[in-house]
Parts: sequence; C-alpha cells; structure tokens
Amino acid sequence: MHPKINPSEIDLIVFDLDGTLADSLPDIADAANYACRKLGLPEHPKEAVKDMIGGGELAFARRFLRTEDPELLERGLALYLEHYYQHCGDLTRLYPGVKETLPRLASKKLAVLSNKRQSLAELVLEVMGIREFFVAVRGAGDLPLKPDPAALLAVIHELQADPARTLMVGDKTADVQAGKAAGTYTAAVTYGYGELNALIASDPDVVMPRFSELADLLPP
Repeated sequence: MHPKINPSEIDLIVFDLDGTLADSLPDIADAANYACRKLGLPEHPKEAVKDMIGGGELAFARRFLRTEDPELLERGLALYLEHYYQHCGDLTRLYPGVKETLPRLASKKLAVLSNKRQSLAELVLEVMGIREFFVAVRGAGDLPLKPDPAALLAVIHELQADPARTLMVGDKTADVQAGKAAGTYTAAVTYGYGELNALIASDPDVVMPRFSELADLLPP
C-alpha cells in the first residue's frame, strides 16, 4: 500500500476522462484535422495534437487552428464540434483495465470531472459503455476549468463528500494541481497525455503506470 493513502479514508474517486479513462486522441485528432481541411489550414500529426489537448475546446481550437482571430476560431470550433459529436466513438477506446477495474471500486462513489463539454463527456462515457459506474459526470460549464479547484470542489460538495476523503485521478498536471488545491489525495496515471517529468514534478500522492492498480490501492 502506498504510504500516503489509507484506503479506509477514501469515499469518493473523481476521474479525469481523456487520457485517464479513455484514449480519445484518434477521434479528437480526426475532428481537429477535419476543421483544418474545411478551412484550408494545415493538418496535424496525431502526436502533435496530443500536445495541444487541454484547457477545454476553445483553448484546443486556438492551438490546432493556430489563430486568435475570433471569426476563424468560431468557425473552426463549430466544425470541430460538428465532426466530434458524430464520431467521438469511432476510434476512441478505454485504456486497458478500465472496464474491469471500475466494478471493483463499487464500495466508493465514482465521478468524472473533465475540461471537455458536459454533453461530450456524457456522450463519450455512454459510447464507451461505462456511464453507469459514475454517480456524477461534470464537464466544462460556468466554473473555471482545471487546474482551478472550483469545479472539483463543486462535485465534492454536490456528492456530500469531504475533500480530505476524496481521490482525484488524472493524467495531466492540471488534475494533480486541482486536487492539491482542493485538499484531496491525488493519483497520476502515466499512460495518458501528460508529460511524465512534469507529472512527477507535480508531486501526486500516487503515480500509476496502469489503471488496474487502483483496485489494489483501494481494496473493498
């Protein structure tokens, strides 16, 4: 058992989505490149798109369109969303161990907190067949995005949980920073989209190369 976490102290686990539960990069990259093609802009290799993900759809659109022009941003974002809503399950896959591990965490409350739009987060979870495991799913809305802790604290409050008895699990430093600022435990997965050295430097309580390690970390 990791010395920083006592499993009996965890009541709620909050998961990031992209790069943590699901490898959605192929569909995200396809949608971004669809928007670029429609606008006559250069397309991007999948690995380059991976480094652009984060901070919500508008910030992502700024990166793949390489523009601050409001009109171009609006058109590009609309094209991206049009394609992604229709194809978000074409190539997206759950990471190894996710579907097998979630039932083993049934003694805890499970939630998802993503920086992507609420409706998209819900849709991806439905398409992946794991929506049923989560008592709450929250995406981008009125509250600031991660690494700001406001949305995480709102989920914890909504579920009548305690930050000190909550574990935030994600693949980016933003997830770790949000958890620390909210007063939760933090776990960083290393198989997602985050840069490994930056993740380790953010000092999460646990570093996990495999999702399935959660079931051993937090046995029933």
